[in-house]
Amino acid sequence: MRLVSLVLLAVVLLSAVPGQAQEATDEPGQDRHSSFLPPEYVLVFGDEFDQTGLDLEQWKYRYSGPYLAGFNSEQSVIQPGDGSLHLVTTYDGGQFLTGMIESRRQFQYGYFEARLQFQSLQGHHGAFWLQSPLYGQYLNDPGRSGAEIDIIEFFGSGRSATDAQHNIHWNPYASDQKEKRSYDVFYRDQFGTELSDDFHVFGLLWTPEGYVFFIDGTETWRTSDGLSHTPEVVVLSLITSDWENARLDPNLLPDEMLIDYVRVYTPTSGKT
Repeated sequence: MRLVSLVLLAVVLLSAVPGQAQEATDEPGQDRHSSFLPPEYVLVFGDEFDQTGLDLEQWKYRYSGPYLAGFNSEQSVIQPGDGSLHLVTTYDGGQFLTGMIESRRQFQYGYFEARLQFQSLQGHHGAFWLQSPLYGQYLNDPGRSGAEIDIIEFFGSGRSATDAQHNIHWNPYASDQKEKRSYDVFYRDQFGTELSDDFHVFGLLWTPEGYVFFIDGTETWRTSDGLSHTPEVVVLSLITSDWENARLDPNLLPDEMLIDYVRVYTPTSGKT
């Protein structure tokens, strides 16, 4: 019996080793929950992307039409019923077609988690993030305006610079007052594999005291800079920007980001 207990303990510890791709911990018909859930938090929003077609009662397409260096298209958001949401970048009619969705619900504080596999090419970037509808409206007051909270942003495989970042943005975009705090992940340098090689679990614990970021259950960064106290939407995106667009070879497309699930939890007490 003691031997069995030790084996089980070893399995649990191994599941949280940084750099190890995380397998899904649930099966259809079972309760869906995170292996890395903070104590006394309960599920309030989630999508496992098992059904065919995007659930438009939970999500909506974000910024359809020209966006940055691409064109956000509903056709770039594909949910074929294989257990994943596919955000796909293609090239058609002389432009890059990209995909972005946001949750219809807004959330103030909680634990936010997604299991996903990033795109491989440089020149476009995938992200799991939060955004306030009031972003930038109150200068130097992210508490009221909210922030852009990039839980994870990945810039493609084979980069000599950092491959991924956690970011906090506040104050109006494209202004002298714009503020940003970032943490460079350098995942490949640490673990020898790319975030595009397999699925990984990315999490954010957002409380009135600050933000704590996680990859595969291991804390990577914490900060209280740019702290939002405003409800925000969940965003999933694979887009291309002017600063990176020249590196995206149309002949190598399509390229895609796969999302296994998105889950949002809040404390059972209603307090964070």
